[in-house]
Amino acid sequence: MDGGRVLRAILASRLGYVRATEIAASIGQVVAFGLGFLGLFGNPLLIFIAIFVYLAASSEAQLVAMRAMSRDVPVAAAMMTQIARLEPQAHIDEAVDTLLRTSQSEFPVVDSAGMLVGVLSRADLIRALKMLGPDARIADAMTKDIPTISHRACLEEAIRLLQEKQAPRSALSMPMAGLSA
Repeated sequence: MDGGRVLRAILASRLGYVRATEIAASIGQVVAFGLGFLGLFGNPLLIFIAIFVYLAASSEAQLVAMRAMSRDVPVAAAMMTQIARLEPQAHIDEAVDTLLRTSQSEFPVVDSAGMLVGVLSRADLIRALKMLGPDARIADAMTKDIPTISHRACLEEAIRLLQEKQAPRSALSMPMAGLSA
């Protein structure tokens, strides 16, 4: 795999980083097929190495392509604008009703001023039902301290923030008072 990175570096000097990654990943996948084929007739351990190399090459190519596509795209272009919101003082059974009537699996929890105070995920909801019951408040079950980003920021920056914080997808949001230019 280090050989693939060296190959990509050499190709990137002439073709650009994204195209170089595509070519290096394709070559890595061909090598993986070759290793897998050899493993069928010789060492079965080569089959496992081939699978690992193939998946690593595919993953790297997808990651670089996604970063390249999201480079100059604003967050506002990729975010959902019609989402169900919950209030922290509402009961868990209200969140269950909202979960059942929408396709969302995570809900922003906003205060009376429309500012994000947390996120309630499906897992949080199930845990709260089990441990606290349907009359518990959403504020007792939600995840607090969610990283946020401006709707004007680059999508690439939002993806990086998600990866760093390992936050739920819906957590990248702006203040819920509405879209502003």
